[in-house]
Amino acid sequence: MINEAENINPPENKTAESNHDVDSNSDNLSIAPKPNLPPLSNKEQIHLKKQGDLVYITLPSIRISDVNNEWERVIDDFKIRLQKIEKSWQPETKVHLDSQDRLLDIRQLRELNQIFVQENLKLDLVITKRRQTAVTVASAGYSVKQESSIPLFAQKNNQYAQDLAEPLYLKNTIRSGVEISHPSTVIVFGDVNPGATIIAKGDIYVWGTLKGIAHAGCRGNSESLIMALRMIPTQLRIADLVARAPDNPPDNEIAEVAYISKEGIRIRRADNFTKVNIYLPEKRCWVYQYNSELKFERNDDLKIVN
Repeated sequence: MINEAENINPPENKTAESNHDVDSNSDNLSIAPKPNLPPLSNKEQIHLKKQGDLVYITLPSIRISDVNNEWERVIDDFKIRLQKIEKSWQPETKVHLDSQDRLLDIRQLRELNQIFVQENLKLDLVITKRRQTAVTVASAGYSVKQESSIPLFAQKNNQYAQDLAEPLYLKNTIRSGVEISHPSTVIVFGDVNPGATIIAKGDIYVWGTLKGIAHAGCRGNSESLIMALRMIPTQLRIADLVARAPDNPPDNEIAEVAYISKEGIRIRRADNFTKVNIYLPEKRCWVYQYNSELKFERNDDLKIVN
């Protein structure tokens, strides 16, 4: 049984007789021959691998020389090789698509998804190193995980390497079942519905209602914040702390921010948060300051959720 696309022999070259374009707009149906093109190399092909209950599909990061129809050649090659392999997966098997550093637009994403549907596959997650691709995928309503493009040695030598990554801006509502993962700050101009999840190494800002799950500072950054115009989350996570929403949250119409205090995750008004609170790295928490005095907590204007 063949499970990897790289093990599939590339299709034979089309003959000169069948490799023609027919111009249907011409009265005489003129035929224009195409140049014979070599088959794609292993590094230029889309790779497919079934592992457990998932199918992993990886797009080529190396572009082929004839850039005018590069994507069409890659897709045609993939379709032909799919016809030759044994379909060992169950209907609706989930696909994790790794686009690597390739810039994927909405047309290409839909074309790939159409192929998956025809093969009884379901696109579940897109992994990318490109911020614009992450925006495209999330806007189309799919789960996306953006990996850091920062070299591994830089990440090891700098615990705040995520600050070097650009924030991810999403101008749409995050629907139930969608998960967004980003190596820096995530800013959503819309709502985060119940069943949706946002995971960020930096902060999370929701210019709408947060009803789903938000995990800021997912790599241990306890300075990270979660802010929403309306805060009624299913669950909040900051660094390694987890909190759930209160059973009867107040119906506030003001922006609020969640942060780590000495006593765990708390929520308070966001309008003057950074003016009256500072972060203490040695304590790994935010503290309230008033008249130049530091206090680990104050009792009013706070909503305990942990």
